[in-house]
Amino acid sequence: MRCLVVIRFVLSLALVIALLPFAAPQAHAQLRFIVQLDEREDSGYWSRRNQQRLDALVITTVVGLAVLDGTETRLGSTAWRAVDAALMTAVTTEAAKRVFGRPRPIDNDDPTTWFRGASNRSFPSGEVAMMAAFATPFIMSYREEYPAVWALGLLPAYMARARMMSQAHWPTDVLAGAAIGVAYGMYATGRETPLVLSVTGRSVFIGLRHRF
Repeated sequence: MRCLVVIRFVLSLALVIALLPFAAPQAHAQLRFIVQLDEREDSGYWSRRNQQRLDALVITTVVGLAVLDGTETRLGSTAWRAVDAALMTAVTTEAAKRVFGRPRPIDNDDPTTWFRGASNRSFPSGEVAMMAAFATPFIMSYREEYPAVWALGLLPAYMARARMMSQAHWPTDVLAGAAIGVAYGMYATGRETPLVLSVTGRSVFIGLRHRF
């Protein structure tokens, strides 16, 4: 039941953000100018290859920590919650992309164009959502003892900027993606046991580091 409440909240939040261009098109256009969507810049630091490298690095690191440490350590348990958040985020963003059918800025320069078919996948940004989902459980778990952990917020921030610089997403796409990832990250953190393990009938996972 709690999971359904969270999913409804996340979808409602994404819908509110989706409606921003209609409610305030001038403000959205101004935001578009601020992030320089008019000029495509996806080379060097913002290149698509670097975006994909960051995706691979974060996924490998978090999953590796979860498998190595298991749920018997704080770090491993947090990593499992990050995996939970990422999986729920992936399902939600994929469903939302199919429903909203929003063209990417590189394909259509009108931010109020929606429902053009499942092949149009601009809203919400899945990669920004995933970065936020991975980062949030670690920030929530360690923020008081290690304030530097807030630096993980740079992961979704970089991805948001990079995806907009590539003209792959509108500002509202990355905002919605970040909101979805943070919401699921907070939900996963608050669970007593990792969701992915409870679904498989296991509440504890002995990490490889402790097993051998």
